[in-house]
Amino acid sequence: MSSIVRAAAISMLLTAAAGQQAYAITLAPHRAVYDLALDTDKQIADGAVNMKGRMVYEFTGSTCEGYTVNFRFVIETQDASNGSTITDLRTSNHESTDDKDFQFLSQTYTNQVLTEDVKGSAERQDDTVAVSLNLPEKQDLKIVKEATFPTAHLLKIIDAAEKGEKVLNLEVYDGSDGGTHVYKTSTIIGDERKTPPDPNEAPIGNMRRWPVTVSYFNSTETGDLTPDYSISFDLWENGVSTKMKLDYGDFVLKGDIGQFEALPVTACTQ
Repeated sequence: MSSIVRAAAISMLLTAAAGQQAYAITLAPHRAVYDLALDTDKQIADGAVNMKGRMVYEFTGSTCEGYTVNFRFVIETQDASNGSTITDLRTSNHESTDDKDFQFLSQTYTNQVLTEDVKGSAERQDDTVAVSLNLPEKQDLKIVKEATFPTAHLLKIIDAAEKGEKVLNLEVYDGSDGGTHVYKTSTIIGDERKTPPDPNEAPIGNMRRWPVTVSYFNSTETGDLTPDYSISFDLWENGVSTKMKLDYGDFVLKGDIGQFEALPVTACTQ
């Protein structure tokens, strides 16, 4: 279950973008609700027989003040004896528009009991990224300077898609998994969608969009690697994601956008 929660956090962080000083990309402040369900009838790990839930995502901010992402991910796992476990992940993060500063807070509740609490910040320096963790315990560490923060990661994917590039390999730091790990990622970008969007996607607007798959690997392993999990979605040029799938190998969770609300754009005053 911890990998599902971690992937959910990453998937939501991939729906916002910062660093617009470096990229000519206009992003849409918005709130989106995704309905979660199993995508296949494959056998589920750990004795579970069904999963369902919801993700609520909100993206706000501007090129002047940076960007804030708040989201909540609730998933109910049912087992063969009709018992159920409810996992509730609540996260908030803020990233500067220059990919230099990243602040994150993540709380996980299992059946309404707090089971994980992570809080910290990361600052890009000349030759490294300095991470300061307050929770689960105070800790300072250094990670590789090449590590990209999650919203800047998405910006690079959008930029690559608009240029017609098909593959993007980056190391990403997102504060997940206790805030101590960097993940290797490989992104595959498909051809731009030419078909009309689904009716529930129409409120997003008349935007270009691409099918994207991002695979996450353990950064400490070498050789021919198998991803821990992959996230697939349609990426719109304004930073919105639809048709989301979280693939764990033996089962897939899909997230269809059920509600979409455009939020007011914050004008820069400087």
